[in-house]
Amino acid sequence: MKAPFFTTETLAAFLGNLFRGPQFKATVAVLYVCVAASLWKVVIVATPDFLWGASKIVGAFVLFGLIPAGIVKLVFRETLADYGVRPGIAKFTVRSMLVVTPFMLLLGYLASSNENYLTVYPFNPVIRPGVSATLLAVHLASYLLYYAGWEFLFRGFLQKAVESQAGASTAILVQTLASTMLHYGHPPDEVFGAILGGLFWGFLAWHTRSIFAGLVQHAALGLALDYFLVYGK
Repeated sequence: MKAPFFTTETLAAFLGNLFRGPQFKATVAVLYVCVAASLWKVVIVATPDFLWGASKIVGAFVLFGLIPAGIVKLVFRETLADYGVRPGIAKFTVRSMLVVTPFMLLLGYLASSNENYLTVYPFNPVIRPGVSATLLAVHLASYLLYYAGWEFLFRGFLQKAVESQAGASTAILVQTLASTMLHYGHPPDEVFGAILGGLFWGFLAWHTRSIFAGLVQHAALGLALDYFLVYGK
């Protein structure tokens, strides 16, 4: 007599193996990223009001930054420094910032000539050509929270958790896949650029032992794009 194809025992064994042993952290991180990214992408919708319109930025900081940080501290019982929230290897971090950040500013300026980006950016629909300089400055300053959350979620939390189980190369590829998919619906050149960005900033986080270089560079790109979309014409 053949054994049944599916039993509650096999399901229990499968789930048990996922959430114990060396794969525990990777399982938690991957599942959390799936849920958090879906909530941010689908549920949180910016509105015409400035404060409510900032929900995309605040939501990213909470879902991508604060909650994963709490998981690291309370569930994994590890420090945030273990997940890239530290200076890391300072000479590599500073050197990469000095070399790459100006290029990101230039890239943001060049991308602003593509009006398709106005369908996506800025996240806050109030920030459009003609907005006051004060409101734009508030938006750009708060935008740093978005990039802090983004870089911690993908290049810190997810990458480090997967690395503990599958190694650095696989971890970089996994977080690149996840971060690229979150760009779906954006202009095609941004989607393909997200692949290069995920690989580069993932490698940089691994090489410098810190997310800060990637955070500064990624933020420089995003802030430059928003600024030139509003005032570059």
